[in-house]
Amino acid sequence: MDIPSWSPIVCTPPATPLESDLRSTLSRFGSHWDNLPQGRKDESVIIDYAKQKLLDGPNVLRSENRSGSLACLSVRFALEFNMDDTARDVTYAQVERHMRLCIAATAGLEKMTTIPGSEPLLAEATYELMKDTRTNAVRHLADHSDLNCIDRGRRGELVAALLIMQAYDAARSMPVAGGRRWVSVVDFMKALLPATEYETLRQSGPTFWRTNEDIEITFEGISKEYGVWFNHLIKIEDRRMVSIDHLWKFVTRGAMIMCATNQEGIDIVLPVCQTTRNLGPDSVTAIIVQVKNAINYGATHDTTLYDAMDSAVTSAIFSTLPESVATSETKMAEKVTPKPVIRLVFALASPEPAVVFRERAPVVKHHVDEFTTFDIWLAGLSEQTFRQIGEDLEPYNALLERSVLPHDAFELKDDKRMGEKARILRGARRRRMAPLNFPGADHGDVHQEKDLEPPPSQAAPQLQEFSADEMHEDSLSLPPPTPQTKEHTTSKRKITASPPQPSTSTSARKGKKARVRMAF
Repeated sequence: MDIPSWSPIVCTPPATPLESDLRSTLSRFGSHWDNLPQGRKDESVIIDYAKQKLLDGPNVLRSENRSGSLACLSVRFALEFNMDDTARDVTYAQVERHMRLCIAATAGLEKMTTIPGSEPLLAEATYELMKDTRTNAVRHLADHSDLNCIDRGRRGELVAALLIMQAYDAARSMPVAGGRRWVSVVDFMKALLPATEYETLRQSGPTFWRTNEDIEITFEGISKEYGVWFNHLIKIEDRRMVSIDHLWKFVTRGAMIMCATNQEGIDIVLPVCQTTRNLGPDSVTAIIVQVKNAINYGATHDTTLYDAMDSAVTSAIFSTLPESVATSETKMAEKVTPKPVIRLVFALASPEPAVVFRERAPVVKHHVDEFTTFDIWLAGLSEQTFRQIGEDLEPYNALLERSVLPHDAFELKDDKRMGEKARILRGARRRRMAPLNFPGADHGDVHQEKDLEPPPSQAAPQLQEFSADEMHEDSLSLPPPTPQTKEHTTSKRKITASPPQPSTSTSARKGKKARVRMAF
């Protein structure tokens, strides 16, 4: 389906004709397009205008433009912001100057509900802006000064979306794409997997098959007539949107799907179109992705996760067409013929990298499955698993680690001036305030029996003093010990108390640095 950028994709009734270009979704740029002189009605002109609107003036993304960078990331990955005061100020700036949408607000703007919106043209402008920086989106996000304002997710789905989008952008840049926005499924999987693993997939048969004819067909043979097209992400609110009645509509918007929170079995859906047919409910299938960021999902695949995907595929994607579509007038079958599905599991926290192809089902005479599938298990963040990671492994790991933790208070990553030693000490003191939250010894010491004369390595900490300025230096050195403390002994443990400090008059304190008491 090598369609020109402006030619229509005709859909079978009752769907209305659609266009493959970006003009069909000019919700906020239509008036500008209509007022352009006839000689300037070119796609590059409207995309350049979208860049200026997104960046609040310039049409080039500079490294120092932090709010512009955040705007680009928000458009492509549907970022959600936290509700604290700092995040609120960042959100207000995005709405005011960077095209973010406000859908609800209280009196006095004390609370606002905002979304990035879904505009393929704006997302295409974002794609070009970030491509010109020669820095991948994951590094833009991981290094961003406002990262703490962004919702971290809980499943690692944002990291998975970054991996998928990076692979898609790489496939789109391949010479075989010829400048097209859509890419074949074969080229997308080639960009996603390492070369050796892709070659194995290319020559392999399906894990399960719907007809006896599918048994001998390879992945390359089945997938050559299917393509994908997306330049941004839509986070759906209702799981019913993952159905054959809606899946093809995401293709027209150039969007992949982030599933609703707590949706069973699947986390990300990549709509796939059969390029030899008109776009419509009966010409789409999907690449289904389930994301795991728990370390117990390792390099060995868990077949139960694929089983959990089955219900989503059969009941949602290949279910009966609704009455609005399947009527006698449309001459469409009431039930869509199931097409091949790729099921991927991203076990991102696996300590061991691996690409595992699920063993093919045994060939049993007269036995076929509901649909044809290719099941692949992708374990670990590594070049051995994901082809495009390259030099971006560190930011990917940072974002994955962030998705596991509910906040960064114990790691103190919000203060960039703090030295590493001070960070460790303060983190330990904070963890002591959270009993039994961590397996370490920060608070666990209170549950340990101690000898009357503990060895020097286990002696009670002594209170030391150093200035507030020293708290922010990496080269933090221990000051001289304080005077000997008094000891009080109980039957089980020794309690050490510091001697009372002499009072100091206000005049005596003048000209001296403030001192901070900390335990080592």
